[in-house]
Amino acid sequence: MKRQKIAALALVAAITFLSPVVESLMTGRIDEYSAYDIGDTLLSLLPLYWWYHLDKEERNYRAGPLMNVGIAAVLIVALPAYLVRSRGWREGGIAVAIATAFAGMLYLLEWLGESLGQAMGGAT
Repeated sequence: MKRQKIAALALVAAITFLSPVVESLMTGRIDEYSAYDIGDTLLSLLPLYWWYHLDKEERNYRAGPLMNVGIAAVLIVALPAYLVRSRGWREGGIAVAIATAFAGMLYLLEWLGESLGQAMGGAT
């Protein structure tokens, strides 16, 4: 199960990195809120939800329907709530800090993807 959780997070990272590269090569530019940006966000929700499902199963945590929908709809609010509820305040706080660092890494990967796309002759 741990490998699957790592694979889900690696998939999010790959989508985040490759999406601006593809957008740059296909359109010649990178726009905020473009169809590519929205598509990458929606596509990233699938492996994030997969990770959440695996984590719930691993911890034998019974989430209600509101938590399940919240993870997909308002991840930025629901994920910290899930992490604290499923792990307690101390471990949950640590998990929230790790998730925040992961989000920062995703921003860095996106920036690197944009730079690579520009270097490959895409966006100016």
